[in-house]
Amino acid sequence: MTNPTRARAALSLVLLMLVGSLLACTLSWGEDEDQDATPDDSGGGGSGGVPTVHILSPQSGQQVPVNQRVDITVETNSTATSFVLNVGGRVAGTKAMPPGQSGPTQAILSWQPDREGTFSLEVVGFNGASAGLPAALLLEVSGTASGSPDGDTGVCSGRVLVSQLNYRAGPGTGATKLGQFDVGETVTVIGRNGDTSWYKVQRTNAQQVWAVNNTQWLQVEGACSSLPLAD
Repeated sequence: MTNPTRARAALSLVLLMLVGSLLACTLSWGEDEDQDATPDDSGGGGSGGVPTVHILSPQSGQQVPVNQRVDITVETNSTATSFVLNVGGRVAGTKAMPPGQSGPTQAILSWQPDREGTFSLEVVGFNGASAGLPAALLLEVSGTASGSPDGDTGVCSGRVLVSQLNYRAGPGTGATKLGQFDVGETVTVIGRNGDTSWYKVQRTNAQQVWAVNNTQWLQVEGACSSLPLAD
């Protein structure tokens, strides 16, 4: 390895460690209403060590359309408190997981390519400031979209982006915990509390529950600007 190559590799490692430290600090500074996850009681993984990341989708070598969001679903073998997405050696996205993560972790990260070409992506998982080895992904970006986007249906919808996110009987961490969402689960947002820090959502089984409004964990889109206050 040449000296310039070694220098670039060392710089990349330092940057990743710095981003991991910042994400760890972000978790400790989160407001109480955002801290709505509890450890997985299954006994898998544990809180120690660094996580190994596996990319579940898309597949390496897959072709994706330009100017359209690409969802990258990842899982780890042990606790991960945050993730960093690198594209072409540069940080393209980060995700701080809900506090209280324990054991294997799953998350959905997003990236939107703005030009055609072949892109090298890496996802790094962190446990606190400790970084695991990156998981690599190669994507071919073309100029052809897979289909036209859906129009405005007049509905506000949500999608869960992280594992171990609780849903509750009311808006607040003091409300009864009723269960945890699945990663990738979609819901219909039907209301909000007074300061819109919590959403009332309806699951596909018609169960109505409350979920914290945190864009890192719950992605909402559609007609969400005029949601009514809910009890």
